[in-house]
Parts: sequence; C-alpha cells; structure tokens
Amino acid sequence: MLDEIMRQKDAKLKEAVRASLAGNVKEAFEKLGNRVAQVNPDYLPGAAAARWLKLNPETRARAGLMAPSHALRADINVYIRERLARDGAIHGPRLEAERLVSRSYTKAEKMLAGNYSSGDLVSFHRAFKTLGVEKGDERRVAAVDDRVGKVLLEAPDGQHVEWRPRWVAAKRGAVEVYRSGALELRAGDRIRWTKNHDGMGLVNSHTAEVTSIGRDRVRFRLEDGRSLTLRRGDSQLRHLDHAWASTVHAFQGRTVDNVIAVMESRHPHLSTQKSFYVEISRARNRADLVTDDAEALREHLETATGERVAALEGIGAAVERPADRFEPGVLDRLFGQKDGPDRSNAPPEPSANQPAEQPVEPLPEKTPEPKQGQYDLEL
Repeated sequence: MLDEIMRQKDAKLKEAVRASLAGNVKEAFEKLGNRVAQVNPDYLPGAAAARWLKLNPETRARAGLMAPSHALRADINVYIRERLARDGAIHGPRLEAERLVSRSYTKAEKMLAGNYSSGDLVSFHRAFKTLGVEKGDERRVAAVDDRVGKVLLEAPDGQHVEWRPRWVAAKRGAVEVYRSGALELRAGDRIRWTKNHDGMGLVNSHTAEVTSIGRDRVRFRLEDGRSLTLRRGDSQLRHLDHAWASTVHAFQGRTVDNVIAVMESRHPHLSTQKSFYVEISRARNRADLVTDDAEALREHLETATGERVAALEGIGAAVERPADRFEPGVLDRLFGQKDGPDRSNAPPEPSANQPAEQPVEPLPEKTPEPKQGQYDLEL
C-alpha cells in the first residue's frame, strides 16, 4: 500500500489517496476539491468521454479512463469512437467481427441448463466422446429445455447433439460459456485482448492498436512494440474488445499520469471505498471523478467499505443472464419429442443448494445520441 501512496506526485492527490485508504471519505473528497464533477446521471459516459477527448494525443496516451461497470465502459467507448472517427483518428475499412464475451459462470452455474441461451458458444477444454467433441472444439447452443436439464448443441456442420451439462463436462468445469456479440474494428482503434494466446504471446487485458485492415488480414501493434498479423477468420479476433475505457477491476495494477473515473452515487455493489481507492490511486498527477451526485456518493461511500471481495470482483464481468425461452411444444420438436419430455429418468436440477447469483447489470441496449450542451465540455 505504501508504494501506491508514494506513486502520487501531486501533494493533494497523495493526501486524498491516504485518506481514502484510511476510510476517511470526507477528507478524501475535500482534498480532491473541484476535481469531483457532478453531471446529470444520463450524461455520465458522455461527460467522462468529453474530458478524455479534451486532452491532447500525448496526454491521452498517458491517461486512464475508468468506469465501474461494463455498461458504462461500453457507452464511453462508443462516444469516444464516434468523435475519433469524425476527427480521422479512426479511419479506413471496417471489420464487422463477432465478439465473444465470457459469461463468467461458476462451475455450479455451468451445470444448470437454465443458464444457457440460444446463440451461446460453448468451448470444451477436453474431449468428450459422448458429445463427439475434442479438446478445443466449440458448439453453439441451438435450444434449451431447462425443465429436464437439456441443452441442444449444434456443430459447425449442422449436426445436433443433446447435452446434460450437469452430468457431462460442466460438472468438471471443462467448459467455458460465451455470449456472442458484434464488434467493429477500424485502423486506429485501441483494443484489449480478452483471452490468452501462448503461441502468439498475447496476454488477457494487454492492449494493442489496430494499424490496418486489409482484405484478408488485420494488423496490430502490441503494447510491447511487436507487430502481429491475424487472418480475418482467426479465432483470436473474437477475443478482444475496445480499450479506450476500462473497468475499475481491469485497471488494478496499472499506473498512469492522469485518471478520469466515473462513479455512480448509489450503486449498491460497485460504488465502494475499495473501488474509490482504486480509481484515484492509479494516478500520479491528477485524478478527476465524475459522478451524478457528489454529496450522495460521499455519504454512500462512508458506509460502503467494499471489504467483501465479491463486491469488487463483480466489477470485472457483467453477465447477461439468458432470458429467451421457447413456447410449449417448440422445445419438444427441437429435441425430437412428440409426446412431451420424458421426466421419468431425468435427474433433478440443482436448486436449493446452489449459491445465490450475484446481482448483475444489464448491458446497454443503445447509447443515447449526444446533444449540444449536455456536457460541461463539448463532445
């Protein structure tokens, strides 16, 4: 902790960090002074993006932009990319890629058929002859019947196989479950890898810049200076995300000159003393905090210590729980059952003994269009 306090070069910031570490939220806010900005709740991502965009390119490279949740982080990234595209910093052909986002399920959650959703991708870490999969194989979820604990998987060749995750593979933690989404890439984009790749020397959370997008290949400049070229169909292209803004969880361990951080005043799980400390202690010179209600945030933080590890870990992965289910009869046709499901030999699904799900945040459906005058800085 001493090293983290000593990294601050600004005296007021160092005092604020020391106070936050001691749990003295009021003093920490006083030391930050006018670096705590209050905006309309709907404008939080736009206000944070505007502050970062106001910096010159050299200062941007040494600044960190943090959000407590994936939803806010995604909104900030959208605002930044739109402005950079207008300025020509992001340019050239677009690559519309599939992005895989881990659902971050526990082993117990992977065993429950009801946690799977049509369109999910299941990656197997070992071979299972009963499912016809080898280590590294992937299967799409075609349908779910959580009444009897079945998941219908689809192979690349269109073949289907029934899977009971409670009894095969998931019981041993031998699968990873991903939600499928879309991601646009252009030259100039800053990205973050979301999965290790030992052969390429890629590390989860490390960043890179897209240098060019060709007809068949995408080229990157890695943060260690190396160049990397991937074919458009390379599976690693599905394991990355825009990296203009980061979650607080992902930013732990990093140090930058300046920090712009967002914090919601009354979020019960993500606005804690622990996350507040992480946000302001990552900066050497300056930390700006953007919130929807400064006084309410200060009062909330005085009691929300964040000592429970789960509270901070929740920042790391926003999970969108499956919501789609099929009408009666549709499942029976998908699973080839004409007279309804046979429950005579169906093992019961885990329920009472399963740990309660951590509260999760919905992913944003659409980022609102910025309007003139919404932010204290022009976007």
